[in-house]
Amino acid sequence: MEYPEKPLSKAANLYFFVPMSKRTSSRVPSYVSVPWFTLICILAPCGVAYAQSATLELPEAIHLAVENNFALSLSQDRSDQASVSRAGGVGAFLPSANASVNHSGTFRDTAGQTTMGASANWLVFNGFQDYNGYRRLQAQERSARLEERQSLESLLETVVVSYYDIVQLKQKLNAIGHLLAVSQERATLSQAKLEVGAGSKLDQLQSLADLNEDSSTYLNQGSALAQAKVRLNQVLARDPALDFDVADSIPLDAAPPLDDWRKGVRENNSAIAAARVEKSAAASGLAAARGKWLPSVTTGLSFGTTPGRFQDEGFKNPDDWRYNVNLSVPLFDRLGTPTAVRSARLDVRSRETGLRQVESAAASDFEQARKQYETAMRRISLEGRNLQVARLQAEAAQERYKLGASSPLEFRDAQTRLLDAEGRLISARQSAKQSEAALQRLAGYLIRQAPGGSDGTRSAGSAAGARGSSSADSAGGK
Repeated sequence: MEYPEKPLSKAANLYFFVPMSKRTSSRVPSYVSVPWFTLICILAPCGVAYAQSATLELPEAIHLAVENNFALSLSQDRSDQASVSRAGGVGAFLPSANASVNHSGTFRDTAGQTTMGASANWLVFNGFQDYNGYRRLQAQERSARLEERQSLESLLETVVVSYYDIVQLKQKLNAIGHLLAVSQERATLSQAKLEVGAGSKLDQLQSLADLNEDSSTYLNQGSALAQAKVRLNQVLARDPALDFDVADSIPLDAAPPLDDWRKGVRENNSAIAAARVEKSAAASGLAAARGKWLPSVTTGLSFGTTPGRFQDEGFKNPDDWRYNVNLSVPLFDRLGTPTAVRSARLDVRSRETGLRQVESAAASDFEQARKQYETAMRRISLEGRNLQVARLQAEAAQERYKLGASSPLEFRDAQTRLLDAEGRLISARQSAKQSEAALQRLAGYLIRQAPGGSDGTRSAGSAAGARGSSSADSAGGK
């Protein structure tokens, strides 16, 4: 059989063909035909379902994940809760007001005194505690948004890696299917040679054993493919039993801007940005704790009246307005403020250390992913050449075996080498895609910040869901 020439450019796709075996003899014993027929019966329903299943594109998978993923939904709920808390923090700057009705008297008199009134109080100054507390709530809201962004980036990376892992398993299944078809052809040819006296019983049994081994490998690979689809369905919050097809290739960017990505890690990485915001929140907490040492000023205004029908004979309570101004200077609060200040200082120092730790970890992870990506790209180039050589060896071994010029062991070894070469090339492309997604996540380029958002987190999530193709280009590579 002939193999088509396959270019190894950046947009090269790997195609695997499963040729139909030609029977060289119409009289094939049952112990040769039954295993192959049994395998067809086992895989036929899967093949029908596979042919009828709809193709799931990466942009659609990203859209479904953003819309339905449970972990992302919980992260959005936490972000919304932080927004509610921040909005409630405005109340600390507003005055409080209340109305009251009071009735008082003695048990000896049946009549009592009823008064009605209203009052308003306003905390004018309390050492900037409310101001710094509100700034801390704002920082916590930004931190929650950034955590939501991290969840979204992690989800997109998971979808991309899981999707192309299924593509990898599909390609390997096709490669094993090709080997299985060749093994069937070899078993048929061995049986035909045995019948005409040109072959041996040992060769015929060995070909049958190899066919059974390849059939088992095909079934195991099909099971791994089905399990990978179940895992992706779980990420997409779909029916785990829902079958679908995927793309046939793993696209890679031949020259990604790795240097630009590395420069953007410190500025665009979500984990680093979240650590900075947490440090800012801790600084606001320290300022709020120090504000307890400063005096506080409170003002109030009230109005009281006693309606005429509730007034007793001879007792008149005129309507009046009252105001008050209160200055409070803290003298001693049983070491509460010094303890709070020391605790806030430790929190700031801890956040600073955490920020340096996150920056170091992000830089280290980026360099590791970069090395893995560069190694994978070199492996792709090397394994591409190895695959071409393995194909030529397999073609030559197959022709020699048909002519009886080579042994079954040589033919089997050539087919195994071809399968191994195809598997290594597929694994190298998947490794490169996984590293590419990790690099984009670490550099903050896996999702794009939409204009107009305060931090771009929710808007970026909406953009990823509504414009899956754009997210797919940034997440999956063009």
